[in-house]
Amino acid sequence: MPIIMISSAAHSAGEELAQSLAKKTGWPSLSRTELVEKAREHGIRLGRLETSIIKSPVVPEKLAKEKDLYLAFITTILCEKGKEGNLVYQGRAGHLLLPGVTHRLRVGLMTPNEMRIENAMRDLRLSREKTEVYLSQLDEDFDKWVRYVHGVERLDPGQYDLFVNLHNVSLPNISATLCSMAELPDFQPTPVSLRLMNNIDLTARARVLLATHELTRDLDLGIRAVDGVVTVTYMPRQEGAAEAILEVLQELKGCKEARCTMAETNILWVQESFSPDSENFEEIVQLSRRWGAAVELLRVVPGDQQMQALSEEQPKTEKIPVRGAAGDTYTGGVEDDSMESEADDSGLTQTTEALVSMGRSAGGETIYGTRDEIIEKIRGETNCSLVVLGNLFLEKGHEARMRMVRELSLAIRERLKAPVITADEMKSRFLFGKKQAIRLLVFAVLVICVYTLVFSFQDSVLNFLGGDIHQKWRWLGSISVALFVPFVAYCYSTVTGLLLKLIGID
Repeated sequence: MPIIMISSAAHSAGEELAQSLAKKTGWPSLSRTELVEKAREHGIRLGRLETSIIKSPVVPEKLAKEKDLYLAFITTILCEKGKEGNLVYQGRAGHLLLPGVTHRLRVGLMTPNEMRIENAMRDLRLSREKTEVYLSQLDEDFDKWVRYVHGVERLDPGQYDLFVNLHNVSLPNISATLCSMAELPDFQPTPVSLRLMNNIDLTARARVLLATHELTRDLDLGIRAVDGVVTVTYMPRQEGAAEAILEVLQELKGCKEARCTMAETNILWVQESFSPDSENFEEIVQLSRRWGAAVELLRVVPGDQQMQALSEEQPKTEKIPVRGAAGDTYTGGVEDDSMESEADDSGLTQTTEALVSMGRSAGGETIYGTRDEIIEKIRGETNCSLVVLGNLFLEKGHEARMRMVRELSLAIRERLKAPVITADEMKSRFLFGKKQAIRLLVFAVLVICVYTLVFSFQDSVLNFLGGDIHQKWRWLGSISVALFVPFVAYCYSTVTGLLLKLIGID
């Protein structure tokens, strides 16, 4: 059940390739044009959003919400079509939809410029000169759209599984190649990929429902769905939102449980294993309370351990009670076959439940893969003030692990535009402990000593800076000032910074 997602520029051969592929395979096809039309029918103001992105460097908050609603809406349609069987999708950036799903084949199509010009001249009945200007401006606008909506460059080769150029290959041959690639085991659905697709679908449907319902349409919400559990975070100024959210989510098909957390922002914690008894957990919770933030957990299973993890998953046939959106109890019948038990999910469930009991949970889930899968998964995180990287790449040596964590940190910072630190750095950067207390004491003593000495020997200091000594050794005074002033500034700023951290001001 692979999903082939073809991305191409305007007036290229993307639609022809999709139609050829659909005819050859007999699979249903879907285009961005159809999705846009359906979005407009549902009242999504896509035209205003596109104009704002293209014409203005800053998109208004209301239109930013419209972007999230549009992405959620088209995601629900893609998931609905994709669950029915094989699917061919064609659009300007279709390869960036359904992040993390492995049974999708992401294809980029490069059409020769001369062919695009001829197609546009035929479609729009423009002169060649006007057509060239039009296509150039259109490509620039598309690049802005993709950069804002998805946070990546449209032609980034790392976002494609296959990139083909029509200059050397014909459409029938490309179509035949894609048919063969779609049969490869790499693009076949797995329990993990299907479960992720279900989570993406439930998250998108929850967002559409909450964004369009009269009780919740004006709320600022963060939404995450994992295995039927929908976690929603809302702003403190919307104190009465929880009841409305739970009431609306009762209408959501597939929602076994709804959880609401009041938070101004999220802290994303990425590790291979979690424990509510660990020191890092206590530090994260302490920081989340200071910031009024919710904590989202992302458990990473390295790609080479994926098959082992899948083989350990056993179908569950017992009835498991689950709390519903309004406190109801669901027997659930036969639960998802690929659901992991609490004992073999490396502490994710236990830690999530601990955060729920504290009112600090923004949900938690597992992803399989390496650096690229991690980056793709968190690409859509918009309400995130801090990313904490914990025990990752544990199968590697110390030096390799440090290098890979550093590279991952830089890549995430570029995608999210948010601070990224390691768990070891968190205490020294944001929290006050014994080490910080000793450091504060040492530098406070230094500052006191420096100021005491300066004010006690003012005559000597002035003589050194402008008296007889200065006349004989001018270079010595200049060097001393150049060294002394930064030293005092560093000591003083360290003391004031630690004092502010002590009283909870970041």
